[in-house]
Amino acid sequence: MLVKGSTKTNFNKSNQETPFPVLLEMAKNGDEKAFKAIYDALSGKMYSLCLRYAGNPNDANDYFQDGIIRVYRNLANFKGTGSFEGWARRIFVNTCLDHINKKQKLNFSEINDEISIETNELTGVERLSHTDLFKLIQKLPEGYRTVVNLYLVEEYNHKEISEMLGISEGTSKSQLSRAKTLLQKSIAAHYDR
Repeated sequence: MLVKGSTKTNFNKSNQETPFPVLLEMAKNGDEKAFKAIYDALSGKMYSLCLRYAGNPNDANDYFQDGIIRVYRNLANFKGTGSFEGWARRIFVNTCLDHINKKQKLNFSEINDEISIETNELTGVERLSHTDLFKLIQKLPEGYRTVVNLYLVEEYNHKEISEMLGISEGTSKSQLSRAKTLLQKSIAAHYDR
């Protein structure tokens, strides 16, 4: 597992003593075992990221495969500033967004009477398991889910999201607000079961 800002990784025992910059150079030079160690370190987190955006395992598999290929092809572009995991995460996020946009244009609904924005805060989230919260997010419409992932999980700001998705900052903000409202209703329903 890669640690933010770390120069070493926690790979399997055979690579445990190999500093990450050395593994990275080896992988850049075509060493398959070194890239396998990098792949193993990234795969769990990046697959989870893909699943959050895709909403289903079949699409997540496609997103992941494309993302790992992009990481491999762009290894030479990693300059060592910042964490490698953060660099790879950005590639995976962009890969997911590319796939979503190719599949269908994201539908960002306008404010309507069906959804009233009651609050901007989520309560009860801390009582949910990670798995239950993930399931509730997966049930959101794709546009809402994408903005939730970018803003709440990846911590992009609305300006960055608007540029990434080709929408206005106001649309990003309203999508997040409506998504929070739907999530709040889902959390309440989850506890009323």
